[in-house]
Amino acid sequence: MQISSWRQAEHNAARWMRHWGYADATASPGGPDAGIDVRARNALGQVKYQAAQVGRPELQRFVGARPKGSTAQLIFFTGSDYTPTAVAYAQEWDIALFRYSLNGAMTPVNETARRIHRRPASAPTGPAARSVPGRAPAAGQGFWQRHWRVVVGVLLLMAPLGSIGDEKTYTGPPAVDVLKFIGILAACWLLGAYLLATRGGRRVQVWTRPLRVRVSRGSAPSDRTGDLSALTAPVSQALVTEAARLLFAGRGQHQVDRMLRERGMGFLERGRILTEAKKLAGRR
Repeated sequence: MQISSWRQAEHNAARWMRHWGYADATASPGGPDAGIDVRARNALGQVKYQAAQVGRPELQRFVGARPKGSTAQLIFFTGSDYTPTAVAYAQEWDIALFRYSLNGAMTPVNETARRIHRRPASAPTGPAARSVPGRAPAAGQGFWQRHWRVVVGVLLLMAPLGSIGDEKTYTGPPAVDVLKFIGILAACWLLGAYLLATRGGRRVQVWTRPLRVRVSRGSAPSDRTGDLSALTAPVSQALVTEAARLLFAGRGQHQVDRMLRERGMGFLERGRILTEAKKLAGRR
């Protein structure tokens, strides 16, 4: 190992961390196996300059080197690659995995690293960075803007009761009037329940097979529906091979599915990759 080359990689990692918003990131003195090579107030980095793949033991030592009680983001850099067990362990501990090249380029390997890599230059990394972008504070909105769904929803729930006895609505015969009331009740209650469920920016998702309703916050689209183009898109053979290796090693399908989701695969794509991986793992 050339210490000068490792030093160059260490300082390059520190520059990238400052670019991602860890403005106080500095390369630490010490040998190549010091455990923590780049330090910042909210992040710790380790740089490996080796030909072999980084395995789970290296990441475990990195986690052990973090000071007790620290919540700093762990960022690992290597010039080679990572084993599947290392990637799975990094997911459990929220470690960002990067692969660097000699020209200074930095490639994210897992979802945590991609999230950090997408940050603009010098993006803040403190509590303010966790706020939801594009959403105005509730305190800056008027009462009607913040609560109109609740008001309209409650009025819709009560509206069918106010129509009882209205001679212009219910003109007979009794069987027809009952059907009218049921229709009005169902329409008003469904719309009112929807407005109440979606108050405060919540999202409602409905699946008909089997019938399920889920209410969640945020506006990000779910990947359950997927893109129909994923049905005809070619499957990544590299991901199929990696998924098959994990299945063959005893990993559960839910763990492999989680790994694929971290790589940015949609619901339909993950299903196709898992199907091919199970066939490949069965042939070994």
